[in-house]
Amino acid sequence: MSEATLQIIAILKVLFVAGFAALYGYGGMSGKWKRRFIAPVLLGIGITGFTLWTDTFNALSLLCVPLLFGALSLGYGADTTGQKIIKRAIAGSAAACCFIPLFAVYGAWSLLFLHILLCTATSVVAGVWNQTSSARTEETLIGATYVLIPLLTI
Repeated sequence: MSEATLQIIAILKVLFVAGFAALYGYGGMSGKWKRRFIAPVLLGIGITGFTLWTDTFNALSLLCVPLLFGALSLGYGADTTGQKIIKRAIAGSAAACCFIPLFAVYGAWSLLFLHILLCTATSVVAGVWNQTSSARTEETLIGATYVLIPLLTI
């Protein structure tokens, strides 16, 4: 496959990240089903399409989709800062760990550890001490972080 084609694929993957992040953000406004179900299905379509295109498809990598249904359904609201930190850390690490099957299939263990660190940190820092311009930006940042490394790994 040519370098130009591989660059187009990488750009399209980033567009899928944006689509997932948009659904994650919209699900934070209303209709949690957008975040919990439609966003993971979109991700599954992306994983399938990109891995078929690059002839690297492995059905085990799709296990992350049903795992995300559960992880994105975890509550993270709380009354105290300490509780918020704990719940956000659980939510972020759970979302990151959903991708263990994908990282295992592609042998990208070092990226798994980076992914867990980034997802957990982003969920806690952005979710507890939001310093972005709005809650919409914060949720979009978290959603993008959850899928950026996995999609660029395949």
